[in-house]
Amino acid sequence: MLRRNQRGAVGIGESPLTLFRLPPWHGTNAAMPTPPQRRKGAVHLSEIVGRVIEPVTARRGFAKADLIAVWPEIAGPMHASCTAPEKIVWPRHAPGDDPPAGTLFIRADGPRAIFVQHELPQIVERVNAFFGYRAVAQARVVQGPVGARAPEPPAAKPVDEATLRRIASETAAVEDDGLRAALERLGRGVFTDRRD
Repeated sequence: MLRRNQRGAVGIGESPLTLFRLPPWHGTNAAMPTPPQRRKGAVHLSEIVGRVIEPVTARRGFAKADLIAVWPEIAGPMHASCTAPEKIVWPRHAPGDDPPAGTLFIRADGPRAIFVQHELPQIVERVNAFFGYRAVAQARVVQGPVGARAPEPPAAKPVDEATLRRIASETAAVEDDGLRAALERLGRGVFTDRRD
């Protein structure tokens, strides 16, 4: 039997309410999904790269890709070139409980691994300070080659005496000692030739 609803839609043996499908979130406490917001203007490169790198680093156990970026500061100058964070393993926990602290695996060059082993408590403290909470309870050293890092920039060639005298004469009129020293460093940096 054909029926016509109030808007003129025709249905076969159906009530007028079944002709209109309700969205899946209707009648629930869930919020209606909103389309992604588009920003106008320039976007920081770190925001774009972060969205691309996060899934890859999450598979390796890292909550944030920033840990890899600041690893030289966490490991310290003595271990920065011979170590790299490998992964963080999180133990299982019941849903609703606070996640327990994980285990950080650090890859270290073979001969240097023993020295890194002695520094593990300090490295764990620095990692937890970086995250802002107790994310890592312990660390383990895995011996293996560490990927090559970018080479250090070549040392600057010294500035000749005539240029140093010229910089000093230009900044002599500045009364503030801190400002004068900063301007002299800037002048030395401007006149330094880093090319070979």
